Amino acid sequence: MIENKTHSKVEIAAFQQKKSGTNQCGDDYVTIETEACFLCALADGLGSGEGAYHSASIAMDTVRKHYDQDMDVILDKCNRALLHERGVVLTILKVVFDTNEIIYGNIGNIETYLFSEEGDMKRPIPAPGYLSGRKFKYRKLSYSMSQGTHFVMHSDGIKFTRSDQQSVQHMGCPRTAIKHFAEKAQRQNDDITVIIGYIT
Repeated sequence: MIENKTHSKVEIAAFQQKKSGTNQCGDDYVTIETEACFLCALADGLGSGEGAYHSASIAMDTVRKHYDQDMDVILDKCNRALLHERGVVLTILKVVFDTNEIIYGNIGNIETYLFSEEGDMKRPIPAPGYLSGRKFKYRKLSYSMSQGTHFVMHSDGIKFTRSDQQSVQHMGCPRTAIKHFAEKAQRQNDDITVIIGYIT
């Protein structure tokens, strides 16, 4: 399923696919934009199906409630909310418009790629682990942001190759680029979520 969202400063296209034999994709995501910031978060519940989605949706509901807090607080709130649940891996990108800053928060194997308008790419390395109410270590990084910056975030059901990188860099809009991943995902049997965002 492809979903397109146009915020005032960020254009988003997302694709989701459930694993064969399950009733529900085990991933969930949220995008939020205010005058001060834009936030995109993706959670991949451990395992697959409805149980995995339940944990992922708890994490995203928590993000919605606390999106305006510091990254450390959002991650801690998500972790606390997942006590006695399956758990999730989680990545959050927060764009702060006043400071032209992108803040990256992560625990677990959700991949993120940041591209400048000139084509330079940054790939933050995910922190090992997952959120389930226990003590955890996360990765928090900060990057400068300019108009034309775009990003790709995806769960581990699909691989992002060098050819895919070049496709995203040259396709010009997320709605076109997401179709490439939707076609690629049909060859995989797993929960898959891919989110592409362009900061305008």
